[in-house]
Amino acid sequence: MVRRFLILNGLAVISVILYHATGWGYTAMFWWTDRYLPVNVPNFDQMGSLSYYGLRLIEQLFIYGIPAFIFVSGFFIAVATRRDRKTIDWQIVFSRIKNLVIPFLIWSVLILAVNWLQGERYSPVELLTTIILGRTAPPYYYVPLLIQLLLISPFLVPIARSRPMLLMVATGAVTIFLLILRYPLILGKTIPALGPFSLLNRSWFFTTYLFWFSFGIVAGFHLQNLKLKLNPVRNLFPVLLVIFFFLGVVEWEYLLRLSGQDWIGPRETLIDQLYSGAFILSFLLFEKFTPPFAAQLTDLGSKSFGIYLTHSPVLEYSARFIYHILPAILAYQAIFQPVIIVLGFGVPLAVMAIFNRTPARVFYKYVFG
Repeated sequence: MVRRFLILNGLAVISVILYHATGWGYTAMFWWTDRYLPVNVPNFDQMGSLSYYGLRLIEQLFIYGIPAFIFVSGFFIAVATRRDRKTIDWQIVFSRIKNLVIPFLIWSVLILAVNWLQGERYSPVELLTTIILGRTAPPYYYVPLLIQLLLISPFLVPIARSRPMLLMVATGAVTIFLLILRYPLILGKTIPALGPFSLLNRSWFFTTYLFWFSFGIVAGFHLQNLKLKLNPVRNLFPVLLVIFFFLGVVEWEYLLRLSGQDWIGPRETLIDQLYSGAFILSFLLFEKFTPPFAAQLTDLGSKSFGIYLTHSPVLEYSARFIYHILPAILAYQAIFQPVIIVLGFGVPLAVMAIFNRTPARVFYKYVFG
């Protein structure tokens, strides 16, 4: 079963790269339009085009990435908890945090150094805040988020072990509540009464993904019992997966029009979370189904953190290289997307392989986790 979860981790890292690649697709489509058309930017003339909906479908299809990552992290917390102990050993928690923090700091400093060379300047407070909150690259919020979840894991483990339903219901209620409160934020509405809850809805704050982490711990302790209870209705989850996929596409288009704006930044909604849940449960309950290239997915799963840290700057600088050197490609998402996706996978894997096959391998765990 551990191998099954590594495969899920591999699928999650693929989904994250594809999801973030669509973000650069939107950038090319709306903010870099002047590189291939005589227009002022931002330009939203391509809104509703075939390329636009192609990106939207890909974005919705692969939105399960972070919930899946967090779920798998929770599962391995349960695996690491000894049967003769009430909860996970703090030494294990701090060891895992160390394995996250060192590579995270290395890549954050590298990115900040490149930004400095390009003229960006930070005050000491801005520099500290940027690093601590994972703002050096858009996906880096995941690291402070996961660190927080690891720090509270010793308090979650005893409940997950003895009262799993209580933990699931409580964290599920918190998640649904926060997701409902997120809709006014998505629409750009200012509601003073919701001010105290704004922190709880920040992507880097642990409450946003507490349910998935708790669910992963519960699955680690009670997976067979969970499967036994859900197997009679397991055929329902692939159906729900398809339903929530299309509902997610429709919902976001509706929210965009309701906002009255040309564009709103992507945020996960309640429908998106339900889609992620249907995906995870479908994957777990149909365990006899093995995805193609399972061995490669397992390998990707074991390298997921290193790939996660490195893919973001690779996607950014690949897109910026195309912007300056081959701007005509930006007009064709069918070309632009495959190019940056291949680079988003290939460059991190190549760099990791070089580290592993040279004397630099002694630093591998510090650089890639």
